[in-house]
Amino acid sequence: MNLTDVMDQVGAQLDTIAGLRVHAFPPDRLSPPSGWVGYPEDYTYDSTYGRGMDRISNLPVVVAVAKVNDRGARGLIGAYVDGAGAKSVKAVLESGAYSAFHSLRVVSVNFDVLTVGGDDYLAALFLVDIAGQGSA
Repeated sequence: MNLTDVMDQVGAQLDTIAGLRVHAFPPDRLSPPSGWVGYPEDYTYDSTYGRGMDRISNLPVVVAVAKVNDRGARGLIGAYVDGAGAKSVKAVLESGAYSAFHSLRVVSVNFDVLTVGGDDYLAALFLVDIAGQGSA
């Protein structure tokens, strides 16, 4: 697997969610609702014999929706963390057709407050597990 291709394809699939501003890498500015693909926690080689499979564990996909004290923030984040639906990050990412890897599974979601430019934004951090052919 090529990390750049993986991040680009996950970002492109995330970009199919209507109204979400998406980046295939961590952005330097935030304009919610915004989503991006971060750098993985782990990249494991040789999960099977002969470079058969590599695994990326805990690839973060972040969605920031609104200032944390915004009355509607809870409803906005709820649509992205639901297990199904047009804005469901889990459903959208797991339904994608990818060429850079073989499988993708959204494992979990955590909530956080991100401070950008002195403003606090409510965000959901999705952890994604990816497996694919090892590079020769």
